[in-house]
Amino acid sequence: MTGIETTIVTALTNNFIGQMIKSGWEGINKNELLNKDVGQLIKEGKYLFLREYTQRYWDRHGMIKVLKMSKPMDLESIYVNVKCLGNLVRDYYDENLENKYRESKQRRFNFRDDGKKDGLLLANQEQYLMVLGDPGIGKSTFLRKVGLEALKGNKDSYQHPLTPVLLELKNFKENEINIQALIEEEFKICGFPNVEKNISNKLEKGELLILLDGLDEVPTANVNNVIEKIKDFVDRHYKNRFILSCRTAARTHLQRFTDIEIVEFDDQQIQSFIEHWFSSELDRKNETAKNCWELLQKEEYKSAKELAHTPLLLTFLCLVYDENQSFPTNRSRLYQDALRILLEKWSAEKRLPNRGLVYENLSIEQEEILLSEIAYQNFVADKLFLEKREIVKQIKDHLKQNLNAPQHLDGEKVLKTIEIEQGILVERARDVYSFSHLTLQEYLTAQYIYDNDLIEEAVKNYVTETRWQEVFLLVAGLMRGRGKADKLLLAMEKEAHNYLKTPLGQKLVPILQWADEMTKDSVDSSIKPVGRRAIAYWLFIANANVTANANFIVTANANFIGIAITNSIYIANAYAPEITYKISRIFFTPKLIDEFVQLVNLFAQNRIISKVNFSQLIADLEAFKQIIPDDKATKKEHQEFADRLVKRWNTAFNLTPKLLKLSTYKFDDINKHYFYINHLILDCQKVAVNISPTVWQEIEERMLRIS
Repeated sequence: MTGIETTIVTALTNNFIGQMIKSGWEGINKNELLNKDVGQLIKEGKYLFLREYTQRYWDRHGMIKVLKMSKPMDLESIYVNVKCLGNLVRDYYDENLENKYRESKQRRFNFRDDGKKDGLLLANQEQYLMVLGDPGIGKSTFLRKVGLEALKGNKDSYQHPLTPVLLELKNFKENEINIQALIEEEFKICGFPNVEKNISNKLEKGELLILLDGLDEVPTANVNNVIEKIKDFVDRHYKNRFILSCRTAARTHLQRFTDIEIVEFDDQQIQSFIEHWFSSELDRKNETAKNCWELLQKEEYKSAKELAHTPLLLTFLCLVYDENQSFPTNRSRLYQDALRILLEKWSAEKRLPNRGLVYENLSIEQEEILLSEIAYQNFVADKLFLEKREIVKQIKDHLKQNLNAPQHLDGEKVLKTIEIEQGILVERARDVYSFSHLTLQEYLTAQYIYDNDLIEEAVKNYVTETRWQEVFLLVAGLMRGRGKADKLLLAMEKEAHNYLKTPLGQKLVPILQWADEMTKDSVDSSIKPVGRRAIAYWLFIANANVTANANFIVTANANFIGIAITNSIYIANAYAPEITYKISRIFFTPKLIDEFVQLVNLFAQNRIISKVNFSQLIADLEAFKQIIPDDKATKKEHQEFADRLVKRWNTAFNLTPKLLKLSTYKFDDINKHYFYINHLILDCQKVAVNISPTVWQEIEERMLRIS
């Protein structure tokens, strides 16, 4: 045992002894405990059972080891207070969940944050508490925490001086269940004297905190029997305090109990958990927690962060980060592992005795196929919240077609089993379901596309819809065979090229031809041709905007630049970040001509554009600095100066008025289609495991070109 654990157990023991002195236990000499040093008595071999009980409770319920933890962690070091709702939203009808979700503008399906209360506060308030929640939300951990707080006697957290006893209901397998005998067994194992008489006395006085963990984990055949036994026991020993946990989907109404539901972690809880997890001296020195949290804030990991709102999956993410000091670029493997945790690993680790097949022939692999079909069909329909009858029909149709299930199969029962056992499908309001995480629906949708070879169809129909972006990235990550991702990238390239055949795409053609012509002879540049073309296009956009703005020196159109060229900026930045940054500053500084000169120098040094006399252009720009109108100049004089400067710049880069005539809305549309697709191609190439080098080289050579 570590020094910290010894300190904790000693503190628990001292308080437990105080409880025993106060409440009494036949066979314990109160005067001896009061008048002698307890530590010395234990060293002498007396009252060892007092320490043994706290040691046993700590060993069984104060240490956590789940998933791939290399060693257990003490609950105290990583625990984050849970928050609960007193009224279960899913008990009510709500036909507008889809609209409410869209209006919330976030990825989380559990977007309700009002009415939450601290779990320990509710445990203090309620004598009989039913703690509900989805799989992996922290129900069992919460019960163990309350028990530890009671054992510590810390009135700042748990205010009732009671002795905690925790029973795991998954072990209630027999028809004859004697809850009192099971409580007595906890004390007998530790060597307490006169257990039967003393426990009866404590139950009579109401001196126990009885924690019953996992009503949903009771073997199915014995559930009703166990519920009746619990009701009878609570009625008989009503003076004690009881906390019962159960998955929300399997909840049963117990008359005395107040139902509360543990809700997902919010951002503050996630950050706190990460700080607790990475709290070693080395982690503090390396700022591991800070780095992990900041990585989850990045746009590319927004889907991973969504998983972090579930404590079990947040634990998984911490384990991944602890091993690699990062999260994988290919997120499909990450989400696949998260899905498997919910499908099988969590139940297996808890050794649940009744966890068999959801349906007699439905293996975990087949269940994943079923879920992927449901995910895909509803994602195509742009439906994130699904009516119960629709899901039941999809389940029945799938099982009939793939596993030869009978027509009268109870699809509703299969749905309920999936909901209870894994929590991947969750009832959000009465008879309205969603996937537990949008991330998992996206992953399963990608899995369906890959498994059913629907890549070209999906690209053709959805490649420019931003809600499909994560799906395509996951498809790219799933295509692990050599050269397999080629098909996806080539299909995307085809759609980008097809856009150039549209009326608006046709207007882009001469601009791409200009960019290609201006950069193609720069063969000794360190920047790839596609990068040079992207920079040239960006320069064109900026020039077109300046040309259209009469007072560009004073009032640069920053909002337009940010909206209209987001994706072209990304492409340019992928190949030449320093120059991209420089162009991004060019219209946001009062020292405009100086910035122009610096930019021209960068173009010359990096040999980006080959058809410009840079020496002459720099000389002309320096000359313009001598004739900048001062504050006393008229608006007309400022306008004339601006026109001359723009004309000189455009002439140098061969930007004719005809080429510059595209309007703002046309830039925006082009960005959302043509450049968005090329942006997505680059992102998919990054996460794809295996791409043919020859195919990728050919795609790069054709990117942002007409042929």
